[in-house]
Amino acid sequence: MEKRIRIVWALSLVSALLVIGVQGYWLYNQYRYVVDAFSEELAQKVRLAGDKEYALREASGNASYRYIITKKMEAEKTDTLDSQRQQIFFMLNRINGGESSVLNFTWDGKLPEDSLQAGIRRMFVNLDNPFRRERLDSILTTLIPDIAYTIQDYPAADTTFRIASSWEKTGDLLHPQIRVPYLYNPLEQKGVWINLEIPPQPIFRRMAVQLALGCGLILLLTGCLVFQIKTILRQKKLGELRESFVNTMIHELKRPVQTLKTFVSFLGNKEMRSDEAVTGQVVHDAMFELDNLSAYLNKLKDMLRADSETTPLHITFFDLQELTEKVIRLTLLPAGKKVTLSAVYEPEPLPPVEADPVHLANILDNLIENAVKYSGSEVAIEVRVCRSGRDFQLTVADNGIGILPNEREKVFDKFFRGSNLPDKQIPGLGLGLSYVKLITEAHGGAVSLSGGSGRGTSIHLSFPQ
Repeated sequence: MEKRIRIVWALSLVSALLVIGVQGYWLYNQYRYVVDAFSEELAQKVRLAGDKEYALREASGNASYRYIITKKMEAEKTDTLDSQRQQIFFMLNRINGGESSVLNFTWDGKLPEDSLQAGIRRMFVNLDNPFRRERLDSILTTLIPDIAYTIQDYPAADTTFRIASSWEKTGDLLHPQIRVPYLYNPLEQKGVWINLEIPPQPIFRRMAVQLALGCGLILLLTGCLVFQIKTILRQKKLGELRESFVNTMIHELKRPVQTLKTFVSFLGNKEMRSDEAVTGQVVHDAMFELDNLSAYLNKLKDMLRADSETTPLHITFFDLQELTEKVIRLTLLPAGKKVTLSAVYEPEPLPPVEADPVHLANILDNLIENAVKYSGSEVAIEVRVCRSGRDFQLTVADNGIGILPNEREKVFDKFFRGSNLPDKQIPGLGLGLSYVKLITEAHGGAVSLSGGSGRGTSIHLSFPQ
């Protein structure tokens, strides 16, 4: 059984970890996808800001240019590839004045003509109305007000530089960042990087459904695993209790059965039966052992009935004082002990109470039996019944061996017996107080105890009316 339980635990744990790992991997990919999508949106806004900045400078320019392009192709061979470079010469002539100049650039020969024309236009605009970082900053602040960013100069690139429009990832998984280039004069390789920090709030807002679904499934799986483990532990405990119960029952029933067997053997001997005094004593002792055996079986039956949800309480109105007196009168007192039983009623006479009289009588009998069993040679037991508001209180106090403080909660568990017993041979199944608690709570009441080791015990029961 232990091996099977360990195997079930191991398989359940591995399965749970695998499912949690799959869920985590799915959430990780969803997170990356959302971060990339959000980064692309930010990059588009940055590019839009760059276009607006360029449009403002272009609209405010006053000078016009005429230019002549002279192209010269050059072949270049590197370690890895052959490429064609195009050397471009611009003869610029400002319309507003007589100034002219020649600009020399080396450009990638594979660049499309429209990209080359765009680069030339940006160069002319920048010559007439130079780029200012403050203008771009004000536009970015308007377009992305909730995003932290910085602007830094673009580093010098090689002479085959193209007009870049992509963005790059920086930072790490928990603190993602991107940087987007803005080339205000690509022919002269002049531009800036806009570094943006990706805030977590919009990412998690967009992932709210995925996070709720993933976390919900993980919590559900964890809860199922915990419930399974608790169920296995409960079943294991029940198995141990059953085994302990069987062993205890064998031990407890062996003594009266052996005693009865001895008595029957005695009664089967005609010569020994001739002594009427001894025979009478044997019959009396046999009846006592039969009563003990019957009490064990009744207690077991009561416990099974109390555990069954299908066994209802038979609630009626009855005289609790009369019931208490009857239980005290019929209590079997063992030989060799001096037992003093007293009862106190407040008020007297008690008004009728509403409860199950059979179970209440069994409760009272169990408490008195325990008080007698777990006491010394002189036993003083007081039964107190009183009415308190709409409830009635039942207390059984004794001067017995008491209960250790660390065992006060355990004494109401099935099959539990205290460790401070003066004689380990004292018969008992550890079911009495468990039955008392079950029946009291079935009435909607509560049970508690007071006292300590060597100072007696008081069991307090409260029943609502």
